Amino acid sequence: MTQINTMATRSSSRYQALLVPGIAQALIALDYAIIYVALPTLAQALHLSLSEMQWVVSIYGLTFAALLLPGGSLCDRFGARRIFSIGMTLFLFSSMLGGMAHNGTLLLMARCGQGIAAALLQPAVLALMAQRFQGESHRRALAIWSALGALGLVAGVVLGGVLTSLSWRAIFFITLPPGLLALWLVQRNFSQTQPRGDAQRTGFGALIGCATAGTLVWAMMRYAEQGAPDFFANRLAAAMLLLLILHERFAPQPLLSRTLRNMPGLQTGWLSSACYMASVGSQFYAMTLLWQQTLQLDAVTTGWLFTPLTVLIVAGNVFYTRLSARFSSQKALLVGFACAAAGLGLLSISLSAPFSAGFISGLVLSGIGHGLIYPAMFAVGLSAVPVQQQGRASALMVTSQYIAGAIMLAVISVLLAMQPDLASWSAVFRGLGAAALLGMLVALCAKER
Repeated sequence: MTQINTMATRSSSRYQALLVPGIAQALIALDYAIIYVALPTLAQALHLSLSEMQWVVSIYGLTFAALLLPGGSLCDRFGARRIFSIGMTLFLFSSMLGGMAHNGTLLLMARCGQGIAAALLQPAVLALMAQRFQGESHRRALAIWSALGALGLVAGVVLGGVLTSLSWRAIFFITLPPGLLALWLVQRNFSQTQPRGDAQRTGFGALIGCATAGTLVWAMMRYAEQGAPDFFANRLAAAMLLLLILHERFAPQPLLSRTLRNMPGLQTGWLSSACYMASVGSQFYAMTLLWQQTLQLDAVTTGWLFTPLTVLIVAGNVFYTRLSARFSSQKALLVGFACAAAGLGLLSISLSAPFSAGFISGLVLSGIGHGLIYPAMFAVGLSAVPVQQQGRASALMVTSQYIAGAIMLAVISVLLAMQPDLASWSAVFRGLGAAALLGMLVALCAKER
């Protein structure tokens, strides 16, 4: 009887532990999506200019992408639980500041703080899972974590419409209860690793990595905003990229150790992560614009239309746990990209008939593909990475993901610049499908583990 009670306690503790990264991922996804829906109302209330409106969205993404690699380095050096606690505290403080903002300056400061916090949280949650879960339980944890992130994304779109109709300030305050719960649970369920005295100090490398990721995303954002290259932003991004390459090649203490960079699994991971974000990872953004701008649906209706897609993504997560139990994560990744490519291809030829068999089949395949790819790419990318380096490795994967997303955003903006009709939207979904095909190629070339 005592043994049964002990096993039940351990199982309960593991589920509580999984809530920590799940809540954090859901909050990051929710915060990313909810601002799109609430932005027009928010801008009217605070009298924001067009430029300020763009920066409310952009500054979060820019700081998030720029600080991911340094955030991963801090996570490895000082411990995932400590960095998670700092990141979540900053996230909640910034959310409160955003909810109380009475002008554009305070709102931009809040969004910047949220981006910095997300850059600390993202590598920390993956490192926490690697610390607590191994083997089959780690694959299952990745699938559940991915499902919670998908739910957070759709919750952001749905709640954005509902809460904005009450008060735009509620979109910031809604994050406080789950964030406080995560802070309490991380103290109960995760041990604090001691600071690594032998850890390499990569302050200059982190600074260069931060500037490189930031300028690359900024250049893509400028391209998306203007529909044409910003030559200053492009030259600055190219110069920073060259400086980072030289630093990583010749510096005695690079930001990413040479052993880490040469791991085949991590190479497959960050490449597949980029292909994911350029394909089904951008599908939510594309369909939001299609339904609201071209088909003139309201925000609440758009949010509810995403519910079936979310259910399919969760189904894909469940399918991943079963598929990975019998086959390698590389094969699960390949199947996921194949489903995504087929689904996006079907959507590209059936956008004019949203209730046709082709459209529904495309939605089903792309949703299941999304649910398969997300946990599989992290399982492949992080499987051979030591726990002490999980922060940097996961930060590399998410940075490549975010830069690929910024590139695809620019591509979508160019394709829709002339006339956002159904023919242009068909080209957008063909582009997303092409990125999924590239992901299939990456998965095919991956070595079996």
